[in-house]
Amino acid sequence: MTFAADTTAIFAGPLGADATYTPAGGAPVAVRVIPRQADAETGWQEMRIVLPTTIFLVPVAALAAAPVTGDTIAYGGSTYAVQGAPVRDERRLRWTVEARPA
Repeated sequence: MTFAADTTAIFAGPLGADATYTPAGGAPVAVRVIPRQADAETGWQEMRIVLPTTIFLVPVAALAAAPVTGDTIAYGGSTYAVQGAPVRDERRLRWTVEARPA
């Protein structure tokens, strides 16, 4: 199996979830995502801050263009707005997309 085939199988399997990706001003696209909604820990001076985060892994092949701020992902009954600059993995097979509730 190739890395691309492995990636497709992972998103199609139980780790993947159905979602709708909508580019700003574009038509919605059904995609499979791997959601991650863990808390992130950061520090500032002497304080420890714990914040909720939402990250979606999205197959590069599922999107016509790179995700940008203002695009949305509908997942699990909620809509999330893409924020920041999405990053591709080292093999350029999946996007890591940071999002916030829309």
